[in-house]
Amino acid sequence: MYMIANLETLSALSELGTMTKAATRLRITQSAVSKRIAALEASTGHRLIERVGRGVRLTPAGVSLLEKTDPFMRALRDALREDRPAGSERLEIGVSESILASWGAEILACVREANPRLALVVNAHRSPVALDHVRSGEYVLALCAGLAEDTPELRSEVIYEEPMVIVPRGLGRLKLENDVQVMTIEPHSATWQCIGRRIRAASRSWPFRIEVTQTLQSFACIAQMAKCGLAHGLVPLGIAQALGIPEKNVLPFPEPGLTRTVSLVGRASAFARPAAEAFHESLIEAAQVTISSRDLD
Repeated sequence: MYMIANLETLSALSELGTMTKAATRLRITQSAVSKRIAALEASTGHRLIERVGRGVRLTPAGVSLLEKTDPFMRALRDALREDRPAGSERLEIGVSESILASWGAEILACVREANPRLALVVNAHRSPVALDHVRSGEYVLALCAGLAEDTPELRSEVIYEEPMVIVPRGLGRLKLENDVQVMTIEPHSATWQCIGRRIRAASRSWPFRIEVTQTLQSFACIAQMAKCGLAHGLVPLGIAQALGIPEKNVLPFPEPGLTRTVSLVGRASAFARPAAEAFHESLIEAAQVTISSRDLD
């Protein structure tokens, strides 16, 4: 088991490039990261990482080791899941933080109620990180924001097109005309990759233009700052509702509206597993009931 943990640490360093990020991902200390790599180097007799500025990268020996062990690691994770005894169905998933902080928790509670034998393990991440965990085999599925296109490795199912709304500064009056300056999510986020292109395509028909003047890493922070009068905020509807902002105080976009895509993503084989299939079906049913009651009239 120690060797498996050490290999997972090497994989995290390869992907993330720093001890700090790897420690955060693995939920261990930086010292533990260093000790795991040292143990792996002692076992192989090779240096596996080297310093590059403030980060690290794998040496050729490190790259070779990961290439040789990656198929084994994936097969091991699959085998551990498949060999669980009947009645002990464990499903580990990743969920976008902004989804979990709004309507996601309620839907997951409905899913668990509908599947009492399912041991659901939920991890909160930004969407790209959740997808990385699915690719590595650590999570079976991920509920992500933004466009997740099918690849030979992953399959995605659209669960919801969540409306985006503008929360006016201090919940005051705001006319959607001319240039509307907003604070929103950072440009490298999965949601912005989705809505940014939709804004560019739809803005030709709008009587106003969205101008992003500031970005943050958290939609909840953006909505809270807008509520307190610091700026207009462009956020998902669910975040505004979770913060108790009245429907009358948020501004939807002109028809057909502006939405961000929410998808369930997993490796193609994962959707065929009984636990994942039950989760998928219950998620869709719960989403249809719960989300329809939340959408703007």
